[in-house]
Amino acid sequence: MKGVLINAKSKKFEVIEKNFLPIEWGFYWHEKFETYKLDPYHPNNVFTMSSGVLPIVGGHRLVFTFKSPLWDGFYFSTLGGAGYQFKKTGLTHLAIVGKAEKPSLVVIDNGNIELFEVKEEFSSVYELTDYIVKNFKDKNLRSVVVGEASKKTSMGALFSQTIRGGKRVEGSEDWAARGGGGSVLYRAHNILGIVFYGDKEEELEEEAKKIIENYYKEKFIKVVIEHTKKYRFDEKTGTGGTFGNNWILYKEKVPIFNWRMPYISKEEREKILKVIFKNYLEVFNKEAIETKNWANCGEPCPVVCKKYRNKNKVDYEPYAANGTLLGIFDLYEVDKVMKKVDSLGFDAIEIGNLMAWIFELLDVGLLKEEDLGIKKPIFNYKIVAEGDLEKIKEMSEHNSEQALTFIDNLIKQELEIYKILALGKRKAGKILNEKFKYRVKEKKFNDYAVYVAKGSWGEIGSNLYWTPGFFIPLPIHGKYLTYYKPEFLEPEKLAELIVDSIKLEMTIENLGMCRFHRRWVKPVLKELGKKILGREDIERDSIELYRKIAEFNKKTGEPEKIESERVKDLIVGLAKEYDNKEWIEKFKDKEMVNEYIKRVLDKYSELLNVDWRLRV
Repeated sequence: MKGVLINAKSKKFEVIEKNFLPIEWGFYWHEKFETYKLDPYHPNNVFTMSSGVLPIVGGHRLVFTFKSPLWDGFYFSTLGGAGYQFKKTGLTHLAIVGKAEKPSLVVIDNGNIELFEVKEEFSSVYELTDYIVKNFKDKNLRSVVVGEASKKTSMGALFSQTIRGGKRVEGSEDWAARGGGGSVLYRAHNILGIVFYGDKEEELEEEAKKIIENYYKEKFIKVVIEHTKKYRFDEKTGTGGTFGNNWILYKEKVPIFNWRMPYISKEEREKILKVIFKNYLEVFNKEAIETKNWANCGEPCPVVCKKYRNKNKVDYEPYAANGTLLGIFDLYEVDKVMKKVDSLGFDAIEIGNLMAWIFELLDVGLLKEEDLGIKKPIFNYKIVAEGDLEKIKEMSEHNSEQALTFIDNLIKQELEIYKILALGKRKAGKILNEKFKYRVKEKKFNDYAVYVAKGSWGEIGSNLYWTPGFFIPLPIHGKYLTYYKPEFLEPEKLAELIVDSIKLEMTIENLGMCRFHRRWVKPVLKELGKKILGREDIERDSIELYRKIAEFNKKTGEPEKIESERVKDLIVGLAKEYDNKEWIEKFKDKEMVNEYIKRVLDKYSELLNVDWRLRV
């Protein structure tokens, strides 16, 4: 495998030939440059990009690593399909250090590298992508770019879209969004994007197929389709993709109104779910599923997991974060918010969690309309539970208008408060507690925010699932390296299931494999690793890497107790949802929530042989 270290300042390149897996490559450079000592926007905060290494369908994700300006530690994020084009350059890995003198693109042509200065300004990731297509026409290219969110906030994502016939392919949009990787690429390195093209062909695909077909005694494509119904089309539910199926799977536990679920009865949440089914799911099924507006991420994958409608790619978490979490229950109104979130290149989960927090702060009076230049949202769940569609539409229109104005203000940063909010919820909450301490009475600003904390400043907003696994402060948070089925378990049992999940999820991430293919690939991972990559035990290697990341990330801060009253209430609420009488009784003292977390992390540390414990 061939990799290259690019110094964006000196424009010098160093080729490295060694068999790193994608996350191994990134971690190697972060250890070498000791990035735990550095500010996330220091030019030596190495930004790495690698292609998936398994020559099979689903094996061509791009994997990015960096020190996260949100999590304040080593982090990785991935997007689909683009590795298919990146491998054609003859490279598997790249790493960027140093800061370019002018805003630039890194351009890779069959392994040849140049920095291309960009003098124009662009208002969206789509405009920048079109500019690249125009300037590098006649090339079978793909690009990864950043948007305005990366320039102005710590929530900048990395965007990529399939290019075919000189045009962006609708529905193929993909994002490596979590952790603020786009912000690091731009603010640490002055790089607007990476452009790559080449004509080198991949080998060993037939050998990989043979391993899979020998195990399943079925044709490879049939195996893939049979094990990915949720993401393609599930006949049992009559829908497809994460947006179609997750509302059905998580039912009345889906996040709404800045995670206020613990304070809303199950009966009322069930009424709200009926509105979601009508205003979200019925519209989605009619406009995306019945029309078969399905696409893939750029590699020839039969799952076609990407569902699109109304010129928007529609996924569960981004739409929940910028829809139900904001009190927007009209799908067309969420479309408006998502168009702006995506075009500016935000991590949709992070910005949605931030806005939901701000909406509630306005609702309870800790923030005022004049502080932010937006109107107070309508944050009344009873309007939805009562089912008056006209009032629901009015509320949705009002809240979407406030969200759009908020996003514009966050980018412009004409008001000082938006510079604070651009840092993320936890940092902003601590600053606002002091700035408006005369307003703070029983609850602080942070008490209304949903995040998991690490060290003094690290945090990332939780994924959109009301489940204990997403509120445990693990070494890498905000991804699926946890157990997240909807249930409440004893802490030691939860730890066991988290570790089981990490063994699979970390291995898949380290290979650059799409997790939508995890069900069929799990039984053959070791054999693929051994015969295709020459790794004796790919799972063991990946878990050893995970342990090293945990120790590395401790240097920037250990796991912290739950700071937010809202997160405590979410965990307490889950014990009540599942009628766990023992923990309901214990949780009468809310500090017992941290005892629950401590026991999870004690068992987790024991099972993984790491020291990642809560110091209560």
